[in-house]
Amino acid sequence: MTPPVAAARTSAVRHESPALVGSGAPAYEMKFLLSTAQAREVEAMLRGHLALDPHADPTLGNAYRVTSVYFDTPAFDVYRRAADHRGHKFRLRRYGADPTVYLERKTKRNGQVWKRRSAVPVAELAHLTDGHAEEWPGAWFAWHLAASDLRPVCRVTYQRTAFVGAGPDGPIRLTLDRAARGLASSAPQQVEPFDGGLPLLGGEVIAEFKFLTAMPHLFKSVIGELRLAPSSMSKYRRCAEAAGLVGGTTDA
Repeated sequence: MTPPVAAARTSAVRHESPALVGSGAPAYEMKFLLSTAQAREVEAMLRGHLALDPHADPTLGNAYRVTSVYFDTPAFDVYRRAADHRGHKFRLRRYGADPTVYLERKTKRNGQVWKRRSAVPVAELAHLTDGHAEEWPGAWFAWHLAASDLRPVCRVTYQRTAFVGAGPDGPIRLTLDRAARGLASSAPQQVEPFDGGLPLLGGEVIAEFKFLTAMPHLFKSVIGELRLAPSSMSKYRRCAEAAGLVGGTTDA
């Protein structure tokens, strides 16, 4: 069985990860789990060098809401990092109440990240389970879900503050994710942000430094001066554990 080969309409890059820039080349994403005070320091040190993401909402303190729906198998092979699922993550992503949803596959190997993403209207998410034409932009995503027996299991919403800029090797990006909340979810059509749910971070903040090749000196300086230690923290894993879908209490 092979995935559909029909050309998919891909969305324009919306100042996202450098992994979405260019022709499928990998990028790097270094993640850190910070205290609120550390996050404020990082933001203060970089604010004069990077620009706020154009989608920043002043009413949210220059953040914007992100909602993601994560997929896994009935045996939670993605969570358990089973051989056929290790390093791959399938999710839906929606920004605020935007009418567009992004179907995304994220692949990570040896610290490098590849992303494939297509945009579809929220109303077309039913095609993930109700059938679709091969020319539908999400056909490749639906094929992978069916082939790997993936289903929606968790929905996570959070506030993201993002900064963008250019390094010597291309675009760079810093994201700071706060106030993440999650709940179990079995419906791919449910991609709206929500209040309530299970707290996933407490007072912690997830920072990600994103770049194409060598780490920019700007990022090195911040990480070194603040003595930040990389983290493998996963919102999906925390949600699956908090919702009682799996056992365990580790992000590793």
